[in-house]
Amino acid sequence: MKVLKTSINCNRVGYCSIKLVQDKRTNKKTDEYPVSVCFTIERKRYYYNVPEIPYQTEKYFNEVCSVASARSQLMSVKKAWEKILDGYREKIVRISKTQTLTLDLIKLSISGASTTAYHDLSFVGIWEGLIASLKKQDRVGTAENYQWALNSFNKIVGQIKGFMVDRSVIEKWNQGMKEGVMQDGKLIGKIADATRGMYLRTCRVVWNECIRQGYLPEDRYPFSNKDKSLISIPRGKRRQQSYLNVDEMTELYQVFIEKRYPDNWDKAYKQRAHDSLGLFLAQYLCNGFNLADAGRLQYNNVYFAEGGKAFEFLRKKTSARSNSMSQVIVPIIQPLQVILEEIAAKPKKDSYVFPQLFHGIEDETIRRKLTVQENSNIKDRLNRICQEVLHWDKLPSGTWARHSFATNLKLAGVEEQYISESMGHSIGNDITAGYQDQYPLEIRFRNNAKLLKVEEPKENPIDIDSLSPEQMKELLKKMMGQ
Repeated sequence: MKVLKTSINCNRVGYCSIKLVQDKRTNKKTDEYPVSVCFTIERKRYYYNVPEIPYQTEKYFNEVCSVASARSQLMSVKKAWEKILDGYREKIVRISKTQTLTLDLIKLSISGASTTAYHDLSFVGIWEGLIASLKKQDRVGTAENYQWALNSFNKIVGQIKGFMVDRSVIEKWNQGMKEGVMQDGKLIGKIADATRGMYLRTCRVVWNECIRQGYLPEDRYPFSNKDKSLISIPRGKRRQQSYLNVDEMTELYQVFIEKRYPDNWDKAYKQRAHDSLGLFLAQYLCNGFNLADAGRLQYNNVYFAEGGKAFEFLRKKTSARSNSMSQVIVPIIQPLQVILEEIAAKPKKDSYVFPQLFHGIEDETIRRKLTVQENSNIKDRLNRICQEVLHWDKLPSGTWARHSFATNLKLAGVEEQYISESMGHSIGNDITAGYQDQYPLEIRFRNNAKLLKVEEPKENPIDIDSLSPEQMKELLKKMMGQ
């Protein structure tokens, strides 16, 4: 029986060895343990729990550490963990260039990159520190949301000192977001309930961080959706009408393949509209992923191992906090292949599928802006297609692709666990459910084929004996996805 590895190692830095392990120094009875970077100097150790990786079972962690085959579904997880480990090693390398390494220095440097570094020791300072930490993790969109929430808090509540914050302060902010406040004769600060809920959830994270660090007592906790004397966080409205049914999606697909655009549109705009429609349909057929995921989608090992029949990715939105077993597998059904041949780059190992989204830019702040702009472009052009080509009164946007994927598969009788897993939702603590082969590719093809009412083209049988050497070569290339 093969012995599984229990850690991922990287090169030493001086006398300091560094590896990724599970921190099982707990008396709690649990099946999952935090993933930590273990720094060792002269047999003394310091464990730093890695916030980028969620708790894992011992079995799954060891399987990831032990994976060696590039064809394994776990290889991309291992590579992601190795990248995180290398990031911590780089920090230690920078420290070692100016100072003698000690565990105390490493502890100060690693934990010093947390919420209080370079910020005032206050409630607002903790908030600002969380924003800085999110930016360092390249979670630019989340950092922006935290900043907008803080701006709203400062605008309505005003300046507060230290940790002089309680339920009454949060209630003042909450009412200000509901009703607005008068400033210089103008009503400001009033926002929609969905946005108010998002801001309050951000504040709750800040409050919990203050409790964790010992700056606020638990008995002053201001939030509860059960206790009416405390602040209830509103939930966003359900988007029951924000989707297109299978017939409507099929109509849009027919517009795409027929390039059926108005004659009064100029050639350049027709092409832009065509590309935007293709991206919208690709979002829908790629399990409802968003443009942030589309821009990062690559022709990776899974694509070539499956003969160009599937994509694999981890959602950008949840990659920092979701269980790393919940990678998304997208079956490339025939309509999706048609779209890819029109608007995607040619398959090349580890290259981007849609390089036109980020133009090779790696900076996450710029990527965020490009994503917002492209979402706006898709909405504008899609609306014109719906109004001027199909004469609909619906005005869909890119977010409808995700809701349409879930709704249409549910209405088609596909089991909810498949839908949830396909969209990259958390799968809880069910270890068996975490393995992708629970749904073989043929089942994925069968389920996703229900997204459109399109007949699969019937291929004529190939007479191998009659092929010339050149034709055989082309056939092999096609089968290998080249």
